Amino acid sequence: MVYADAHCHLDFDEFDIDRHELIVQCAASGVKLLVIPGVGRARWSKILRLSAKYSNVYPCVGLHPCFLDLHRDDDITALERVLLMHREIVAVGEIGLDLTMGQQARQLSMFEQQIDLANRFKLPVVMHSRKAHNLILQVLKRKALVSGGLIHGFSGSYEQAVEFWRLGVYLGLGGVVTYERAQKTRQAFSKLPLESIVLETDSPDMPISGKQGERNTPLNIPLIHKAFCSTRAEREEDINDQLMKNTLNLFGMLGH
Repeated sequence: MVYADAHCHLDFDEFDIDRHELIVQCAASGVKLLVIPGVGRARWSKILRLSAKYSNVYPCVGLHPCFLDLHRDDDITALERVLLMHREIVAVGEIGLDLTMGQQARQLSMFEQQIDLANRFKLPVVMHSRKAHNLILQVLKRKALVSGGLIHGFSGSYEQAVEFWRLGVYLGLGGVVTYERAQKTRQAFSKLPLESIVLETDSPDMPISGKQGERNTPLNIPLIHKAFCSTRAEREEDINDQLMKNTLNLFGMLGH
């Protein structure tokens, strides 16, 4: 089977020692599509270089709410410039809101400005949300997404998930599905339309069950896939086909 990791931070320093070997290993093990979101201006060029070097790596650029102290106001202008220059970029992200961080007004302003840019360039958005699902839903009802988006590492309620999907937002499922105790999330994803879901690792974070404390990598995608399949009634091959189609559709790669 062929897999995609819709959200992995392979540009992070944790991968400096073996990044090339890991990307080659991913392709060999069936994880043939890797989407890398950018968390700040300083990292965009590294992600773009990786996507130029490896045909299975796809770049996103954005300003993450958890790195607010590193962002400058002119980073929005820089983001616009990068989007103009690099047509290989598949999404604006990682953007979003994190209500555990503070500076909520500035977070909201940057989030909305980045949605406007994504809409202008007809790109999806990749969103981080912590304690902020309802606020993000309010924003998206005011600012409809032209090309949809992804709420990554979703762990909200089934009702919230359905609302996101109605607004054209895919739900990202990661290592949490491998934990027996994550009943709320497992049940939500067991009931959602298969067409609304993509798999991700959030590498190097969000380790799978049994590998706590270890660096997470996209090589764990097949294990996440297997855990997800155990919650569904559909055949594993059909699930795999649909999840791949979802990822290609989300990032505008269908027909490429």
